[in-house]
Amino acid sequence: MTKLLFILSAVAMVAASVFAYQNGRAFTQIRNSRFSQDRLIKTERDSLVKVTDEIKEAGTGVAAISQEVEAQNEKLKAAKLKIAQVDGESKQVEDELKDKTAKMADLKGQLNKLPEGFNPQTIAEDLNKIKAEIAELQNQAESKKKEVADAEKKNTDAEKALEDISSKIETRKKSFERNSMSFKVLAVNNDWGFVVINGGDKEGITPDTKLLVIRGTRTVGKLSILAVQGDKTIANVMTESLAPGITPAPGDKVILENLYQ
Repeated sequence: MTKLLFILSAVAMVAASVFAYQNGRAFTQIRNSRFSQDRLIKTERDSLVKVTDEIKEAGTGVAAISQEVEAQNEKLKAAKLKIAQVDGESKQVEDELKDKTAKMADLKGQLNKLPEGFNPQTIAEDLNKIKAEIAELQNQAESKKKEVADAEKKNTDAEKALEDISSKIETRKKSFERNSMSFKVLAVNNDWGFVVINGGDKEGITPDTKLLVIRGTRTVGKLSILAVQGDKTIANVMTESLAPGITPAPGDKVILENLYQ
C-alpha cells in the first residue's frame, strides 16, 4: 500500500512536472508572442503616425496647390480680359482704319470733282480766301443789320413822337372843346337858392365841376353842384360870390370856372 502511494505520488510529481514544463513553455510562447505583438503594434503605430504626418504634409501641399491654382485662375481671367480688351481695341482700330479709308476715298472723289483752278496744292489757300470773303460778307451783313436796326429805332422814335404829338393835340382839342362848352340857366329857385342848367354828365359835368354864371361880359356868381341828372344839373348859388344887386336868371350863360390850359 505504501509502495502504491509512493508510485502514485511519483506519478503525480511527474505529471506535475510535465504540466509545469508544458505550462512554462506555453507561458514562454505566450510571452514571446506578446512581445512580438507589442513590436508589431509599435511598428504599426509608428507606420500610422508616419502616414498621418504624410497625410498632414500632403494636406498642406494640397492647400498650397489650391492657392496656386486659384492664383493661376485669376491670372488666366486677367489674361482673358486683356485679350478681350486687345481684341476690342484691335476692332476699334480696324473700324477707324476703314472709316479713314472711306473718308480718303470720298476726299479723292471730291478732289476729282473740283472745278478748274482748284487743286490739292492750293485748296487750303483757296479755302482761306473763301473764308475771308465770307467773313467780309458777314461783316457787311452785320453792318447792314445795324443800319437797319438804327433806322428802325429812328422810325420807332419818330412814330412815338408822332403819337405823343397826336395825343397832345387830341388832349388840347378836348381841352378847347371843354373850355368852349357853355350852358344856360333853365330855372331859378330864389327861395332855396339853386338853379337848373341844361347840361349833365353827358357833357362831362361831375359833382366836383365848378361853374360860373355869365351875363354879357359880367360874372354874376359861382355855382356849386348839388346833383347831376342825365342832361340836367342842379346847383346851389354861392351867395358870397354874387355881384351886388345881381342874381342868376333864366337864360344866363353858364361856363366852366376852371379852364384847361
